[in-house]
Amino acid sequence: MFRDSQHAWNPAPEEIKEWAYSNEMIPDQDWELAVNSFENIPMICTFVEDGECRHTSFFLSSLYVFTGDIVRGRKNKEIQRLNMLLDRIELTAKSEQLKAWIVRSKHLVQYPKTYTYAYWGLGSKYIY
Repeated sequence: MFRDSQHAWNPAPEEIKEWAYSNEMIPDQDWELAVNSFENIPMICTFVEDGECRHTSFFLSSLYVFTGDIVRGRKNKEIQRLNMLLDRIELTAKSEQLKAWIVRSKHLVQYPKTYTYAYWGLGSKYIY
């Protein structure tokens, strides 16, 4: 699917989508970091809510990592952008899993000192 591991770390949206519906194993360790971007989050949310997606847990975990990284980074512009993104996704979220991520993310943004890697880092306890 990916030419090499370096290419997997800069995946195009089409490649992420192809992998989402494949039986392939994760292309590289910590790949959540490669797929996460403000541009990809809406697409990732559709995978979380699609019963046909074969990697729902992976994508849900990547959402928690995304929020955790932004809040931990404490960059006001990114946090504002995350808030707007959460508000937009909340309007169409259907699954309880996605709604829980939104609620938890908004809480973390409001109370950043509650951040713990165990829940907002790779291998989130919210998922695994």
